[in-house]
Amino acid sequence: MKEEHRARIQSILETDRGWAAYALADLDPAQDACSQWLVAPQAVVLRYTALAPPVLFAHGSPEQVAGLLPRVPGDEYVFTLLGAHRAPLLHRMRIQHEAKMWRMVLRRESFPGQPASQAIPLRADDLAEVEGLFADRPDRPDTFAASQLEDGFFFGLRQSGRLVSLAGTHVVSKRFGVAAVGNVFTHPEARGQGYGTAVTGAVVEALLAAGLRTIALNVNQKNERAIRSYRSLGFWPFVGYYEGTCRLEPAPASM
Repeated sequence: MKEEHRARIQSILETDRGWAAYALADLDPAQDACSQWLVAPQAVVLRYTALAPPVLFAHGSPEQVAGLLPRVPGDEYVFTLLGAHRAPLLHRMRIQHEAKMWRMVLRRESFPGQPASQAIPLRADDLAEVEGLFADRPDRPDTFAASQLEDGFFFGLRQSGRLVSLAGTHVVSKRFGVAAVGNVFTHPEARGQGYGTAVTGAVVEALLAAGLRTIALNVNQKNERAIRSYRSLGFWPFVGYYEGTCRLEPAPASM
């Protein structure tokens, strides 16, 4: 991507760093091969193909987003859309699953610091143990990829030598100063002991030490336990949105 085009997209995304945190990370040159951008003067639509199915995201003027959406090809998608951006696409969406989510953003002044814990960094060579913890459990993180463990920030806790809890990142871009916390998971037998909060706090502390100025995460609005945990670390609901999977039909030829 030419740098002037990147700068143009960045200027649009920077109007709302909290909502656009993931997209800013996907604007990093390392993501050029899997980030397909549609751009209007005050809006962007992103089709991110590093995950299967690809992720569909929109930001900016609802009217201009609506003008870009007919150019999005029909396909299976994971969508993350504000209500105003979802509405003009509904006639093409065959929704398979959908949830109302909170985008939460860290208030640095509210982060209490990380108390002493047994959380340890996890690296690429811990992949087999991480996947063993996730196993085929129905509530396992659904967007984890091995590359996230290699390129991001991950911390875990062990009991009797066995990994029982971990948290990490979905995306990190030092160039744009953004990171998204995710992949938070605790073994069902070890829940209710504060492990999830401890490992998430370790990730946040490491991200702040690395100079990331916008740290966000996503959580289902019905997941009250997780919301309380994130609030205790200084995250606050920033905006509500829709997340789910769908089959997007091709746009009518007349459009």
